[in-house]
Amino acid sequence: MTIQQWQALRAEVKGGNPYREPHTLAPPEAFRHEGSRAAIRRRYVHDDDAVRIGRASRTVARRIASSCCGWNVRPSSEEFHDAIRAPRPSRRQRNLVNMWWQEATNDELVLAWAEDVYSFRELVAAIHAAGAQDDHPERNAEMNGFADH
Repeated sequence: MTIQQWQALRAEVKGGNPYREPHTLAPPEAFRHEGSRAAIRRRYVHDDDAVRIGRASRTVARRIASSCCGWNVRPSSEEFHDAIRAPRPSRRQRNLVNMWWQEATNDELVLAWAEDVYSFRELVAAIHAAGAQDDHPERNAEMNGFADH
């Protein structure tokens, strides 16, 4: 779906209600490509410990510990970070992104952004690349609320 098609769908779904969003995940271009800033991190994460953000995100590590305990080889937050950025994700990377999209809480989605794991554009691009864009319609609508276009 092009950005123009998605914008038309969004306008139709909203129909004058600013709180309604389509259940179709917007294309990545609809989102900003900026990560959090130190001020945001201090507000939501409460520290700027460089060893616990970005590739070593504590939020991602906690979710993996909870959701991937049955995996033969448990992924790491570093592996998740790489999966988000993979232009052609492997099956394991797609599974990891799909796990995050299905199982992370809304707070975890925002905390991972605040911890510089991804921008919302990067996350949405990874969801599309993993083929998970149709797997969680309610979550799609929530994420679409962060879209700028």
